[in-house]
Amino acid sequence: MNDVDRTSALDALVHDVTGIQALVVASTDGFALAQAGPKGHVADRLAAMTSSMLGLASALGRELHFGELDTLILDAANGKVLMLAIPGKQPRLLMTACDHSCVIGTVLWHAKQCVRALANTPD
Repeated sequence: MNDVDRTSALDALVHDVTGIQALVVASTDGFALAQAGPKGHVADRLAAMTSSMLGLASALGRELHFGELDTLILDAANGKVLMLAIPGKQPRLLMTACDHSCVIGTVLWHAKQCVRALANTPD
């Protein structure tokens, strides 16, 4: 996927969902591949944490025989974090951080649309 395709999908998500603070597309080994949102300057750290969190969630899912990990949601007092696996030849991860005003169902729906766009674009 080229940078323009990534940026378009991320920009659409930021545009469609009010309250997004940061978006990061990360490699499964924790490197930031693309970013958007006002807090994008911390993309490298967020990518590494996203990779670690989804790695732990995947291990938990395997232990419980739940199958492949798709989504991880963190809900805190001042915001929400949504992490999704992006399937493909080279799997990637999408991390969406939003403030407390976001409705998690809305974020999830739009983030899954973004994941589909990212998954359907050649690496």
